Amino acid sequence: MEVVDVRPKLTSFRATRFHGENAVSGHMSQPLVLELTQTIEVVLGVSTGQENHLQAMVKIDLVAIAKQSDTGAKAAEFAAGYEAKYDYAPAVVEEQLTALLDQEAYQYMLVAQSFPLAMTHFRRELQAFGIDARELPLGM
Repeated sequence: MEVVDVRPKLTSFRATRFHGENAVSGHMSQPLVLELTQTIEVVLGVSTGQENHLQAMVKIDLVAIAKQSDTGAKAAEFAAGYEAKYDYAPAVVEEQLTALLDQEAYQYMLVAQSFPLAMTHFRRELQAFGIDARELPLGM
């Protein structure tokens, strides 16, 4: 019996959207508290561009709200979406992947590779808006 390697290969990572608003005056230095909300989905699909190879996709949505530390008033808000695609070898069949994707450890392996890429971009964009995002985690 032939053993099929089911390790996926990261073939695509992209930012699908980013929106930010920072209306706080730049000349006034004030401490802000940054709250982060993350939503992560892992799905199995079929890549139509490569002879119907199976593909896992990790979708990451991040929302950060900066609040004034003294009053709790919202000062700035940011939202972004990211997508990572992993391709499997042509010999891999859906039944193999369905069993794997039901395991939390396997899902974690896919997300743990995608999340640092998303968070690095997100932190850089927040910094461009004048928000100190060094406290946000790069890993899971």
